[in-house]
Amino acid sequence: MGGMPGSPDLTSRMAYRVYTRWVWWAAAVFVGASLLASMVAANLVMSALAEAGILAMQWQVLGALAVSQVVSVVLILWAAGWRGDRRGALLALGPPVQGVRAYWWAYLAMAVLFGAISALLWFIDPKGAMGDLTVYSGLIRSDAWWLAVLVIVVGAPVMEELMFRGFLFPALARGPFGVVGAGLTTSAAWSALHAGYSVMGLLEVFAVGLYFAYVLVRTGSLRVPMFCHAAYNASALVLLLLVDIPAAAAG
Repeated sequence: MGGMPGSPDLTSRMAYRVYTRWVWWAAAVFVGASLLASMVAANLVMSALAEAGILAMQWQVLGALAVSQVVSVVLILWAAGWRGDRRGALLALGPPVQGVRAYWWAYLAMAVLFGAISALLWFIDPKGAMGDLTVYSGLIRSDAWWLAVLVIVVGAPVMEELMFRGFLFPALARGPFGVVGAGLTTSAAWSALHAGYSVMGLLEVFAVGLYFAYVLVRTGSLRVPMFCHAAYNASALVLLLLVDIPAAAAG
């Protein structure tokens, strides 16, 4: 088992333990290659759907996202066991050390903290906040709403948590970055996936990423940030149904 850089006092309070043979740069390269492969797969799916006469943009976008998520998950699961590591241990897929209550305190803390942050961002930059949600508004209000729910509430949390905080995080943590650096780096990389967001939106995504990394370290289980990620996305979809936001992705 790889060591966890950092002060002894900090390490002693962590439930998370690093278990990986991947060096940080190799893991980063593999994540980049996985994202590239998923993008290629997404483009192929969109082309195939167009050739099949499925021209509605929501079906093309959601179909492409779904396939790209599956490709990424398969690649990460394969890589997690490629070097002889136990996949469940490397990806921290075991239950949280605090038991079921870990899910509740993590969710409640997230709801209070980021509910307040989101409200503040809406107050500061309502146009930017609304712009960040227009595409999702079109998807969730379309005929493909059920696929949007699957992609946003299930696919995105599973794929993104496995990739960034499951696979990449331990490789960074056992290297020169340490646990804090791993949290900052994975949050920045995760934010890069949302490059089309407003500045305020990207700051919120980065802050959420830091929170998910904190939850991972405190509970020792990827299940908890994955659960919080799904709950966060589900809350955003509920907001979209309650607030009249112009749709940018009408089919």
